Amino acid sequence: MFRDRKPKGFFYLNHMTVDGENNIITGVHPTSAAINDAVPFLGIVKEQKEKFGYKYVGADAGYYTAPIAKGLDKLGIKGAIAKRRGPKPKGKMSKLNFTYVEDWDVAMCPEGHSLEYKTTTRQGYREYHSKKEICCNCPKKEKCLYEKAEKRVIRFHVWDEQLRDIDRFTKNTELGKRIYKRRKETIERAFADLKELHGFRYARFRGLDGIKEQSYMSAAAYNMKKLARFLHVFLFFGQFIQNKWYFLISSKNFLFLSKEKGKPV
Repeated sequence: MFRDRKPKGFFYLNHMTVDGENNIITGVHPTSAAINDAVPFLGIVKEQKEKFGYKYVGADAGYYTAPIAKGLDKLGIKGAIAKRRGPKPKGKMSKLNFTYVEDWDVAMCPEGHSLEYKTTTRQGYREYHSKKEICCNCPKKEKCLYEKAEKRVIRFHVWDEQLRDIDRFTKNTELGKRIYKRRKETIERAFADLKELHGFRYARFRGLDGIKEQSYMSAAAYNMKKLARFLHVFLFFGQFIQNKWYFLISSKNFLFLSKEKGKPV
């Protein structure tokens, strides 16, 4: 694995899904660490939808990509996903400082100048270029232009509208805010328990088949503990409710007897 801010070496990744209400692990999907996190995402979501009929999904910024946004839109699933700022040189303005104006099909810079559409790349990115004569006299040239560049180029994906739908759902709706807040309280807790209590910090076997076996066993142990706790709470409160209900019935039959007729009111 060779990633920024990650240790270098031979590793595996475990893509895990949990139920947002009870934090039960509903799926484990081990892969090689050489695979980007976003690659197996849509397949996992589709499988979970077919099994459980989920309509919403919460994920971190690593899954904030245009193909995922388009895929979720096709599946009819709303995503609450954090916005990823993306890499940029230190001290330079990012793409987030520019605004896309759909009616005019231009990108507006912080100084109010337009970047016009030029071409669409094979990867599906629409490029918008500024004008050299405007950038040369711009007061924010040092913060905007990269080294040796004479103009600024901004790229938006052709599926960028689906990304904006995710942004609106995550930031502007109470349900989206609640789902994303719930994400760190569930999936992160499940990973922590597996690593600290179930030996999931290290791979015990070699090869994906062995890692799948370890993942399933660890997830099964975690789920059994959760189910045992739920069962205990259910039995306790169920007995309490039965006793309370019996007490209420008894008190009604006893305390509210009609003195005239000797029958319950």
